[in-house]
Amino acid sequence: MHLILRLISFIPLKILHPLGGLIGTMVWLCSETYRRHMAENLRLAGYDPKACVPKVRRELGMQSLETAWIWDRPWSSLSKHVRATPEAEALITRALQSGRPILFLTPHVGSFEVTPVWLARKHLDGTSRYMAILYRIPKKAFLRRLVLEGRETPGIVPAPADLSGVRTLFRAFRTKQIVGVLPDQTPSKGEGVWAPFFGRPAYTMTLPLRLAKQFDALKIVAWGRRIDGWGWEVGARLWDEPLTGDLLKDAGLMNRQLEEVIRQFPEQYLWSYNRYKRPAGAKGPDEEESR
Repeated sequence: MHLILRLISFIPLKILHPLGGLIGTMVWLCSETYRRHMAENLRLAGYDPKACVPKVRRELGMQSLETAWIWDRPWSSLSKHVRATPEAEALITRALQSGRPILFLTPHVGSFEVTPVWLARKHLDGTSRYMAILYRIPKKAFLRRLVLEGRETPGIVPAPADLSGVRTLFRAFRTKQIVGVLPDQTPSKGEGVWAPFFGRPAYTMTLPLRLAKQFDALKIVAWGRRIDGWGWEVGARLWDEPLTGDLLKDAGLMNRQLEEVIRQFPEQYLWSYNRYKRPAGAKGPDEEESR
């Protein structure tokens, strides 16, 4: 597997992206479940699957290959393919200068792997600050090793979704660091609430919101828009709406922030993900007790 990742990293993006687009189309043709989730999620968000699917499946194929490409590239090479909007640069600079902890939310839009690397290498190198990134531990051992090694970047501290990871996030917020999360990833039982996402209840993570409220963190939503054949443009916006402490309400506020970003680049969102699944052992949205 390491050899495959290394070989992928040698392919120029102008070849890798079209190749990924082809793979995305093939996966869509071969998997009925993949097709169903993509169509259902697009329809729930108000998009016509027939019109959107051809573009979406190509973009998701690109996303799958470029993740390996990003993981195995040194920053000296990767940086030539990443740029940020002036607004994103200014926002990040102001946020770091504030001295406050930062909650850095990166939904599955474009490349969600390149944005934390850009922040860590472009803005944290040579400083005492770092980013702790919450990640789901893969079930298979070889994948656990690959994910951990792929995210081992100077300035980034991986935080697995277990008790040790919770301690890592708590320490990062307490010492005014940056915490990165994939906010539209379904958490495990007991780690979320059912909050609206494109008009339908989705089990939504709450731990980062609780800690952000406790430590008065700045909240930034960021994304890496894919530029076919060249690389990515990092964008970011400040979520300045205050957290209330009501987990259901705050999770809903976060999901609305994500929806606004996704609607800017709907063709680059991970519509094939089963976002509305119920985690094993969790109560359904109609059974959940009010909080």
